[in-house]
Amino acid sequence: MEWKQQIIKNISNNDCCGHSFISVLLNSCAIIDNADHYILFNISNYIADKVADFVKRFSPTLEILRWDNFLMLRGEIYEFLIDFNYEKLNLGSFDLECDRLTILKTLIVLYANLYYNKDSNKNSTGYNFEIVIKNKEIFDVLTCLLKEFGFELKTSKRQYNTIIYTKNSELICDLLVKLGANHTALEIQNNLAMREVRNSANRQNNCFGYNLDKTLNSSAEQMEAINYFFANDLLDNLDENLKEVALLRLANPEVSLNDLKTLLGKPISRAGLKYRLDKIISTYKKLKGEN
Repeated sequence: MEWKQQIIKNISNNDCCGHSFISVLLNSCAIIDNADHYILFNISNYIADKVADFVKRFSPTLEILRWDNFLMLRGEIYEFLIDFNYEKLNLGSFDLECDRLTILKTLIVLYANLYYNKDSNKNSTGYNFEIVIKNKEIFDVLTCLLKEFGFELKTSKRQYNTIIYTKNSELICDLLVKLGANHTALEIQNNLAMREVRNSANRQNNCFGYNLDKTLNSSAEQMEAINYFFANDLLDNLDENLKEVALLRLANPEVSLNDLKTLLGKPISRAGLKYRLDKIISTYKKLKGEN
């Protein structure tokens, strides 16, 4: 995933960060065979590239073999394992902030998922960030480091796994920036901004559509009443103000009250104009015996 590649790319190439990086991998995703003298990692190619670079520097005598999503180190691995504390990932051995951040970056690349939920049937839509872990030691290290760097995420249980997660997009972006995935954080912010613009436009369109429907429905009722007066030669039964409004509406059946008020060309409020139209409808209903 591109955001994970950004994080790995931003892990420092200095020796202490390399030590932290390799230590996490040995304690997380390595198969170690002391009898046959090999270490096998099941990792993505972009992680394997980083591993190979550090191994060539730290233990140039080890043979590096690669195929698909596997990287093997073969040779005298004992001293290599001792150097990298392979038996336990102990945070007490890493005092520097850059080392501890490297451990956090590496663990998140190994265990985290970031996805966008578009399903409106779910409880929520938007970005979801979650870390799925079985190993309690890894869980303890992750929660400690997240808290240390100022990130309070929620936790829950899912079968035999513990989930560390957040659906807070602002928190997700802050975390990605801290980890070095700035490009993805910017993409998320842009996507959220665009979604808000679309939602705002949809709300405005819906409101416009509702108001338009309401205007057309009102106009239809007004036209029914006015046409009745016109067809039965009863317009003269209306007073001059009502007759004037009736003829104006007859000539402009679909315009809004605000536009009709402008067309009238006389000082009158929208409420006053509506009152006259309602009066025409009321008079029509009385004549029809509906009131």
